[in-house]
Amino acid sequence: MSFIGRTQELEMLEREYARPRPSLIVVLGRRRVGKSTLILKSLQQKPFAYYQASRITDADNIALLKQTLEASFGADPILSSLSDWLGVFAYLELLATQRSGVTLVLDEFPYLCESNTGLPSLIQAAWDRIHAAQTPLNLILCGSSIGFMEELLGERNPLRGRQSLTLDLEPMGFREVAAWVPKWKSDQQMMLAATLGGMPYYLSFIDPASSLAANLREFVLERGAPLFNEPEHLLQAELQTPQRYASILRAIADGCLEWGQIVGRVKDFKDGAQLAPYIKKLEGLRLVEIKKSLADSGKDRNRRYDLGDPFLRFWFHFVLPNRSALESGHAADVWSHLIEPHLNEFMGSAFERIAREYSARHLQEAYGVPAREVGQVWAGDYDLDVAGTLLDGSSFYGECKWWQEAVGENILERLLETSRRAGYGVQNAETRFALFSRSGFTTALTKRAENDPQLELFSPARMLNR
Repeated sequence: MSFIGRTQELEMLEREYARPRPSLIVVLGRRRVGKSTLILKSLQQKPFAYYQASRITDADNIALLKQTLEASFGADPILSSLSDWLGVFAYLELLATQRSGVTLVLDEFPYLCESNTGLPSLIQAAWDRIHAAQTPLNLILCGSSIGFMEELLGERNPLRGRQSLTLDLEPMGFREVAAWVPKWKSDQQMMLAATLGGMPYYLSFIDPASSLAANLREFVLERGAPLFNEPEHLLQAELQTPQRYASILRAIADGCLEWGQIVGRVKDFKDGAQLAPYIKKLEGLRLVEIKKSLADSGKDRNRRYDLGDPFLRFWFHFVLPNRSALESGHAADVWSHLIEPHLNEFMGSAFERIAREYSARHLQEAYGVPAREVGQVWAGDYDLDVAGTLLDGSSFYGECKWWQEAVGENILERLLETSRRAGYGVQNAETRFALFSRSGFTTALTKRAENDPQLELFSPARMLNR
């Protein structure tokens, strides 16, 4: 399959490569998010060496890196004689003066630092010399250990302030997900984004000629399918004791959105204090998101917890509870009896997340001005699916319905009444309203929107700009 999406990231990298000075680029992001593929795509037709580090000794990594440099740039007796990192960077500096646009990629950089904790300091010394001479060498440090890569740029780290570009690669947005299956109907594209999410590795298995159901059965539900055990592999790769973390993720996937609900669900915890370090770790791995009501801005209360990955939501909600039947080879029956009948209910909250993403990234298409902040507003007796402010100071409120029937004026009236109680937004500022519906809108509501510039109606097709 051809390379899909990441247009903005490719443009950022291309601009950086084109600058007539040395560039130190840091690329970080979760495993499977497509960091390596993006970097290699950006370096097509350019002189580069790509080294994937391993958990081996420092001397072995240097030896393998030298082999990579020889394969990329040719054999050289000077390179063969080198035995340490400073020598390697001195060689690269010399090479960059002879060949335009030389780039070295050190992928899984944290592995290199495990075997040589002083490597950031060595790179600092080499890079200060390269920068002073303005040698046009590009160095890319890439890693999946998000905490380590963030700390790499921290205040006390030797490389602090030396990076010329930091690219924090996030999962693909729902529009990029839709591009993997361009001929599917809009609502099916949204369901793909809500079940498999925006990780390119997961999407690479999709057969656009098949249905969503057929793809999920083949690549997720079948025993031995490539994504059948993916969440477990993810936790095992990142955590030493993944069992409790998995229990927390399952609780949140099943709707335990508040602290007390999670503590009550995970029986190993005697009190909330025991939960705190687990949540902090999961948040650092970007597997859990912590949200606050926009109306409570600045207050450390009224928090909700959500999974940061759509595929984790789907897997913990539908796959893990039915693991025994799936292991016995009953994927088709699990789908027809236990997943498909409940998929629209699952899509209810997933559609809200997609609507918030649309509002954050694309609301200017409707209102002519981008959003400044997007989130939710809730209290004990009401809950607004989407809320935020635009850069012109106006506020907006939205309601989402993943229904089989069209949304009517009754939903708008309820949204208007709830927004008045929310206590959010700038007083006396303009207020706008948005309704998101899978199945369209009644004739009466459509006519009302045509005559009301403050009201916008969004179908999946409009959200996807189709």
